[in-house]
Amino acid sequence: MEINYNWKCDQEIDIPQKHEEALREDAESRIFEMIKEGYYQGELNTSVRYGKDIVPEEDEDDGLTYSGWWSVSYGA
Repeated sequence: MEINYNWKCDQEIDIPQKHEEALREDAESRIFEMIKEGYYQGELNTSVRYGKDIVPEEDEDDGLTYSGWWSVSYGA
């Protein structure tokens, strides 16, 4: 199984290095949940505080928002 995903910052800036780990963890968690539900591709959306924590949607003003996509393929 090969999983691919890509994030972009909605504020159109480069992703700060300190956010990369939080984004990786968030993507992996969401992707594995979606795979369990039978999906093989989808969208990603999240927010990260200016520190490095994922924030709830209602607190998005406290950080940067990110969106992206993911897909999974199964090798032969």
